[in-house]
Amino acid sequence: MPEKQLRFFVSAEDAPAKRKILTAALDLFVQDGLCETSIRDIAGASGFTNPALFKHFPGKDALALYLFERCYLELYNLIEAAIGSGDTFADKQEAVVRAYMKAVDEDRNAVLYVQDNLRRFWPRMPDAVRRHSIAGQVLKLIESGRKESAVTKTIETGLLAVAWMGALQQFARARYFGEFKQSSRTIETALLNLMTRMVEP
Repeated sequence: MPEKQLRFFVSAEDAPAKRKILTAALDLFVQDGLCETSIRDIAGASGFTNPALFKHFPGKDALALYLFERCYLELYNLIEAAIGSGDTFADKQEAVVRAYMKAVDEDRNAVLYVQDNLRRFWPRMPDAVRRHSIAGQVLKLIESGRKESAVTKTIETGLLAVAWMGALQQFARARYFGEFKQSSRTIETALLNLMTRMVEP
């Protein structure tokens, strides 16, 4: 029987116990909040004792920070690869929307965890991580579209990038709360139309 696909914030090199701890922690952090979730909650949900958790992480803060970095970099890599897969702005934009939708469908909690904790954890990321800016990638995408005359010149590119990302982020939150029950393909098409109308000349 093939092994179940790993959630994207765990690695095949992670010990089984560490995988379970990471999975339980992320789900609790999103469901109940960082402050409301205790080490005991994580240990109980993962099926391990507090000392077993401390074997992998010195405390809840270190675990939360580690999860943020893993989830953030995975999202960055997905977006960077999507942008790099197309030749035109339209191709790149479609690839990003599809990649983001895939991430939301496969691990909604990981996507939300990054969005909801960016302000808390981004300043604490090492320089090696901070060089990988999702906002920077989206801004470059919008600027490339402007060079192709596919993006309006009447609105500042930074504002367009923020609005563009915000639409995707709000969609992920709404999907978490049970809105948008249509098929992923239907939603992808609608989102892509929305994103295009937001930036078109």
